[in-house]
Amino acid sequence: MVGLNIVIAGILGFTAALCAGASMGMRGNRPMSWLAVALAMGSVQTLVMTFAGGSWFEASAAAMLAPPAYLSAGRAIRALAPRPGSGLPVVAVVLGLSATALVLQAMGSPYFYQALAVQLACTIAVGDAAYQMVRRARRSLLDGVTIALLCALVAFSAVRVPLLLNLFGPEVTFTSFRQSWLETALLSVSGLLVPPIIFLLLARTVSDTIATYQRQSERDGLTGLLNRRAFDTTADAALSNGGAVIFCDIDNFKQVNDRFGHEAGDDVICTLAALLAESGHPAGRIGGEEFALLLPGQNVESAMELADDIRARFNGTLHPVLSPNEWLSTSFGVSYCAPGESPRAAFRRADVALYRAKEAGRNQVSAFMPNPDVTTTPSPRAAA
Repeated sequence: MVGLNIVIAGILGFTAALCAGASMGMRGNRPMSWLAVALAMGSVQTLVMTFAGGSWFEASAAAMLAPPAYLSAGRAIRALAPRPGSGLPVVAVVLGLSATALVLQAMGSPYFYQALAVQLACTIAVGDAAYQMVRRARRSLLDGVTIALLCALVAFSAVRVPLLLNLFGPEVTFTSFRQSWLETALLSVSGLLVPPIIFLLLARTVSDTIATYQRQSERDGLTGLLNRRAFDTTADAALSNGGAVIFCDIDNFKQVNDRFGHEAGDDVICTLAALLAESGHPAGRIGGEEFALLLPGQNVESAMELADDIRARFNGTLHPVLSPNEWLSTSFGVSYCAPGESPRAAFRRADVALYRAKEAGRNQVSAFMPNPDVTTTPSPRAAA
């Protein structure tokens, strides 16, 4: 048994070191950091149970390590969310109960009350971890198994409290409780549940990290739209059966940057990007102030209607940096994409149509069609 505990402690410690190294390699990945803390505490507690079993030191270690280890696992799950929140009330309660157990031990209070404080702290910490996992769960087998194991761990942790009340009394000592068949059974079950939970959380963290890096490699940093490389890749699949392409460009954008600065220019870019994203179609930022939309399966006429709607909404937006009688505008170029045709050919036609819209006075939509070309009526409030 001693040898097995040492092996378990070694595995937990080695995994903690891997998580810590991975966290540093990923510039302080928070889920990895919290998992490293949880694993390190688990490794230390296993060693203490092995070499200081039945002593006051083990009781102290249980209060200092078990609740914070579960709490750290919960923090790792919480950190998977983009806006994780502080969760300070749970932290305060769990650490407060752990501190209470230590104070009771220092005062020589019966172990019964110390155990109650520790078990309540563990139950709250594990319960919070399970709750956070449910909130962040996706429809995947990995998350489903993790939630099931966490709920089982919550149940086994919670059951210790009423069992302590009903089967033991204030006269119970740490040694007798530690050597009871009940505690042995509960520790065995916990020992079976905790390792797979940790490794499933590790797998989820790695999966989310990879997905995050993939999103970052495909998205424009300012607008969140597809970058040019990802837009081209998306177009190959989206337009395989034909459709339409919309190109657009903010009119006289250089004047915005020159008059109001690049921060104002970024705000203008984000405003147009948000309108494009609201369309529900794949949208990309393909240049500084140039954008594009893919409309799979749609014809040029419907694409022109959408482009003119976006044009009118952007032109009607009053930007904080402009005076009340000033408006910004965009020009649009629309092209068809025939089934089986390379989207690049459609892009070239849309670019030609966009250039024609600029030449015709800006703030309008021009369409490149086989015959003839079509241009919408320019807005009477075209930008200067």
